[in-house]
Amino acid sequence: MTIIRQKITNASQRWHLGRWAAGLVGLVLLLAALSWAFLPGVVKRIAAEQVQQQIGRKLDMADIRFSPFKLALTIEGLTLYEADQRTPAVKARELVLNLSLASLFRQALIVDEVRVTEPYVHIIRTPGEGYGRYNYSDILEKIAVMPKSESTTRFSLANLQLASGRIEIDDKVVNEQFKIEALQIGVPFVSNFPNQVESFVEPLLSAKVNGSNFVLKGRARPFTNSLDTSLAIDLDKLDLTQYLPYVPVALPVKVQNAKLSTKLDLIFSRKNAHAELLLAGDVNLDDLHVNDKSDAPLLKLGSLHAQIKQVNVMTAAASISKLELTSPEIWLDINQQGQLNWASLATPPASATPSKDSKTNTKNKAVPVTGSTASAASSTAVSTAKPVAALQQLAELQLSKGILHFRDAKHANPAQTINLKDISLSARGLSSAADAKAAVFKFALSGENDESLKLEGETQPLNGTVKAQLALSSWSLATYQPLLNNYLLASVSGKFDVNAQLQVQKGLVQVDDLGMKLSQFAIKPKSADDGSFNLKALAIDKLTLSMENRQVNIGSVLFDGLVSDVRRDEQAVLNFKKWLKSGAGTNQAAPEVAGSNVANAATAPAWKFNLASLDFKDSAVSFNDKSMSPEVKIRLDGFNLHAEKLNSDMSQAVKMTLQTNIGKKSKLSLDATASSQLKNISMNLDGQGLPVSALFPYVSPYVNAALTRGRADIRGKLNLINVLDSSRQINYEGMLALNDFHLLENGAEEDFLEWKNISMDGVSAQIGGDKQLVNLKKLALNDFYARAILSAKGKLNIQTILSTKKADAEEAEATAQATQADDAAKAVTSKTATSTIVTVPLPAKVEKANPLAIRIAQTTLKGGNINFTDNFVKPNYTANLTGVAGTIGAIASDNPQPATIELTGKVDDDAPLVISGTLNPLSNPIFMDVKASANGLELTRLTPYAAKYAGYAIEKGKLSMQVSYRIENQQLQAENDVRLDQLTFGERVDSPTATKLPVMLAVALLRDNQGRININLPISGSLSDPQFSVGGIIFKVFMNVITKAVTSPFALLGSMFGGGEELAYTEFLPGQTSLTPEATAKLDNLAKALKNRSALKLDIIGRVEPATDGDGIRQLLLLQKMRELKWKDVHQKDRTVKKEDIVISDTEKAKYIEEVYQAEKFTKPRNAIGLAKTLPTAEAEKMILANTQVTPDALRSLAQKRADNVRDYLEDVSGVERERLFLIAPKLNADGIKDKGSPNRVDFSLK
Repeated sequence: MTIIRQKITNASQRWHLGRWAAGLVGLVLLLAALSWAFLPGVVKRIAAEQVQQQIGRKLDMADIRFSPFKLALTIEGLTLYEADQRTPAVKARELVLNLSLASLFRQALIVDEVRVTEPYVHIIRTPGEGYGRYNYSDILEKIAVMPKSESTTRFSLANLQLASGRIEIDDKVVNEQFKIEALQIGVPFVSNFPNQVESFVEPLLSAKVNGSNFVLKGRARPFTNSLDTSLAIDLDKLDLTQYLPYVPVALPVKVQNAKLSTKLDLIFSRKNAHAELLLAGDVNLDDLHVNDKSDAPLLKLGSLHAQIKQVNVMTAAASISKLELTSPEIWLDINQQGQLNWASLATPPASATPSKDSKTNTKNKAVPVTGSTASAASSTAVSTAKPVAALQQLAELQLSKGILHFRDAKHANPAQTINLKDISLSARGLSSAADAKAAVFKFALSGENDESLKLEGETQPLNGTVKAQLALSSWSLATYQPLLNNYLLASVSGKFDVNAQLQVQKGLVQVDDLGMKLSQFAIKPKSADDGSFNLKALAIDKLTLSMENRQVNIGSVLFDGLVSDVRRDEQAVLNFKKWLKSGAGTNQAAPEVAGSNVANAATAPAWKFNLASLDFKDSAVSFNDKSMSPEVKIRLDGFNLHAEKLNSDMSQAVKMTLQTNIGKKSKLSLDATASSQLKNISMNLDGQGLPVSALFPYVSPYVNAALTRGRADIRGKLNLINVLDSSRQINYEGMLALNDFHLLENGAEEDFLEWKNISMDGVSAQIGGDKQLVNLKKLALNDFYARAILSAKGKLNIQTILSTKKADAEEAEATAQATQADDAAKAVTSKTATSTIVTVPLPAKVEKANPLAIRIAQTTLKGGNINFTDNFVKPNYTANLTGVAGTIGAIASDNPQPATIELTGKVDDDAPLVISGTLNPLSNPIFMDVKASANGLELTRLTPYAAKYAGYAIEKGKLSMQVSYRIENQQLQAENDVRLDQLTFGERVDSPTATKLPVMLAVALLRDNQGRININLPISGSLSDPQFSVGGIIFKVFMNVITKAVTSPFALLGSMFGGGEELAYTEFLPGQTSLTPEATAKLDNLAKALKNRSALKLDIIGRVEPATDGDGIRQLLLLQKMRELKWKDVHQKDRTVKKEDIVISDTEKAKYIEEVYQAEKFTKPRNAIGLAKTLPTAEAEKMILANTQVTPDALRSLAQKRADNVRDYLEDVSGVERERLFLIAPKLNADGIKDKGSPNRVDFSLK
């Protein structure tokens, strides 16, 4: 049973499989039948529609057959018409396409056989742009604007056969006809991807051209494994120019001559069952002449010979044994718009895009075919194809006798043509293989003036790697002057040589062991006023540059025989800038490029530069600066400099030496060492006769003076620490001297300041750091002269030394200081005592965090002369401090120990001047204890001041001064005793600035019986200070005293005898006339002054104030009424009691106020029954006072009584003669009172 069941199952399965197979066969037969019946019609209809739509031409097919089992499509009677849709352009009797089923699996177009029988092509050329227009130009234009596919169409065509072909060419340009008949073509296969091909067609090309037979037959290679067949292509000096007009693509150039010779084999190979189309043999191109469209030459080539080992036509893989170019000549031309002639050939202008209707409307006129359009189509087709990695090999390359003509009308002015000759290039082993060895090459050329360039090395073109040795020899800069004219307004000359090793890898350049020499280099501007630059030689040795490491290393740089003329004009523009042409270096494309460069620079590390040695030898530099007044002129001769280990990151210590002559008499020598990061710079300085005056114009904008002479000597060691940090420090050890200085005020003929020598020996200075110190062992000032002039506007010349830029600020400051001085002088009180001590607090100084300490061990002065001229007064006043000499001991700002000072001199070679004491002006706080004296100065010399301020000339008198200043603990104690002896004024002098006050009276008040006037004045300044005016200050203060005597005589008397300003009046209690103890004390001081000044007379004026004195009178009347009532009460008991002895106690006050209230007759408040109401004491007193009348006579009587009491006291008690006391009519108000005293008073006036 099991066996029977198994058999039944098998039979069932076979039955089902049979049914499926039968169904499949039936389906295939059905599809074959349908394709046979309907496919020809569909193909015919779609083909005609697409051709009409895409290229605007009519397509006819007489019959189409399709064999579904052979996949063979046969088209008979194929005709493509001209644009007129009537004239046949292309015909074929039969077209057979035998498709392959492999197309479905390989996803490519695979055709096993293509056969065209009796094809016919009619070509017409008519005149037009370029080589003319063709009857198919409109088709090319439409194809050019079609959308391009980004993918590459894979195809494999085998057994291509063309039989009995015919081509007719009607060339209406040259009026000739060409016929190609009996055209037979056989191509075994064409494929762009590996594919197994079964070919049975032998390579063949034969035709009859204008009646002449042309035959290329293939050769089979039956004994090779690859079953190769080849087609021999042998040409002998074929003139290509005859066939170029028929190239369908318009060429952007004109080929004037070209001869082609070949011995080639076109090989159809099926090696390893894969079909290949190969080319091998020799190619020669001779006498090639190419011009551009304007007939300007582009290229000439004597010959090109290529030995082709093998070229795969389909994959573009090539192996060439040798490529040899002889006598190439190239023309490169950049026009004024910056366009390169060769670049314009590769990038033609785009043509207009046809409208949409032009694609579908067959009646539209065809757009002319241009070279640009065809080129665009070609280039677009190439660009859309995916690149194939094909192996390229060139065993040997030889180029010889080359010539390059380079013309630049954009960057050169005028346009320049550079001719390079003897160009040669040889290379071996060029290959695009990734593992290929580097190819060896040599390149050389020569310039017009026997310059030479050589480049030898090896390269790998695939990865862009180059290693080479570069050598440039005797290249003249003058030859390329036109290229520099757009950037420079100067002519350049010189020759340079360069030797270097170059390496390029991954787009990065590296230069090793570069040596360059620039000789006889010169820059000569067009104008001689713009300076010059000459260099005997510049040598750069062992330079390396690495773009990868961003680093430049230089072994040495030598400037030999540099002679440069550096100038600045009146507008402070350096002559170097004038050498550059305006707008030079600008680039229109710079913004876009700069943006990317900035972005890259932000992420890339900074470049590093290292220079092992820098030298200047036997150089000279002159510097003229016309922007300064006067013009600055400095010349450095014999300039020699040597520096070592210079680098951009300052990571190494630097050494430098410098020697130079400055002018004819000055020398400077410097030997310096700088540590890394400039942490410490140490230099030894030796300067002799350095021209300070030559550099003074740079200071002149800040001072109104001219330095006509002045030199400096310096010798010592200078250290600069942490130069780049905020904690920088300067140290100096050595000496400094300023010699032969001569300073003039601008616009003045007389000297302002002059000295023969200021020497500072043993200088030890430290500026910055934890401790700042300047230490001088000896400071000597010899044969010095200073001139102080007070102008007609009252301004010292030392103030006008400041420039006009700061004059307003300085003048405002000086005015403020003068006002303060006048206020201080007005506050001075003249006294008859011989001396008075005045204590003035000084403002506290702000302590600096790190003050500079100054120490001077010894100071000497010798041969000093200080001249003072006062043009402020008329006539002018002149005085001299002559023979100023002496010494000052050790002083220090960080040591309170004072130094002794001993100075002597004379005033106008007459009155001796002595200054002695101790001082330390540098200490903090300052200390000074100095005494100065000047005796017997004739006052007649001060007549100009007396005439200006007092209005009188001085007939006689002497001035003596004894001054003492002590400053200690921020307190100034000044003792100033000025004595005027026998001061006698002469005749009155008209002066607009003289006071109008009674000067003679004031002087009489100040002068004692012996004719002396003693004044104690707090005069600030020093007799040796140019700003100290002996006459000016004395007379200003003296006139202030006179003014005070006249306008405030009681203040003057009060300062002398006590009482101050309050001596001008005596105060009383309101409503009263009795003198208080304070009033009698004041009257005693006034009487003392009157008795000591017997010429004075006193006016006495009684005064009342109605309000306060009225209230006082009312209170007094109320008191008198109460005392009257009490006296009546007491007198009844005791008749001996007097009214003036009556006193009202506080307990009695209420009683008597009530009695007075009841006795008064004024209207009083009453109660309901009409009786006077009883009021509280305060209210009753208030009503009494309110109803008490005070008459003007009562007030006048009060004022007069007060004056009488004062006069009686001065006469009877103080002993003042009555005839000197005068009563003046009283004043019944407080008008005119300006002081703060009580208005209930008696006023005084002196006469």
